[in-house]
Amino acid sequence: MPAPKLRRVALVALYVLLLVALAGRTLFMLWEPPFDGAIHYDDVRELGSAYWPMNLYLGGPAYAVSWIAAAVFIVGLARGRAGVLNLVGAFLAGLGGVVFALAITAEVLPFAYAADPAVLPEQDGRALFDAFNDQLDGLLPAILGSQVAIVLGMVLALVGILIGRTMPRPLVVAALVYVVAFVLVPQDAGRAVVVVSYLLQVALVAAIGWYGLRAATAGERP
Repeated sequence: MPAPKLRRVALVALYVLLLVALAGRTLFMLWEPPFDGAIHYDDVRELGSAYWPMNLYLGGPAYAVSWIAAAVFIVGLARGRAGVLNLVGAFLAGLGGVVFALAITAEVLPFAYAADPAVLPEQDGRALFDAFNDQLDGLLPAILGSQVAIVLGMVLALVGILIGRTMPRPLVVAALVYVVAFVLVPQDAGRAVVVVSYLLQVALVAAIGWYGLRAATAGERP
């Protein structure tokens, strides 16, 4: 297979993988219990044996893959001197996404075992939940730091895209407004607000992937 065609196939496959990862992230977000600053025994017990696999095989990988794929397409949207912003933004978003995925997966492991009645009696499990929740602050630097890296990376990338004109200007401006609004939305804003904000983020990442795919394969024959 000629190199240009192989490259195109690889990029199309990567975009499909991005869409699958975004769908997986959305399913995971709707499936997992709402987070109010603590993980609750009853919520985890209600999910039963699905709690750990849904984090290990769905949530964590979907977040990591989606941000790595998005970083590749952000690089594909780089043009001229402004492309440096794309490169830095892609690096921050990709790295932040991987760290975030690892942190949220590691966070739930002890809770998964503490809620398993085959491992611990309920009373002991609830006591461990209280102890683990008291220690969640230990993961805050990784979780918040990775989120800051993603937001900063997206802002830099969108500014680079805006200057390079590799996406429709109204869409890029709307995306920048969304990123600022996303930072300002409090975690306790309500389930509906959180879900809508999340779906807008998924749509934004999918759009970046689509335009990145088009830009990276422009001029190539199918």
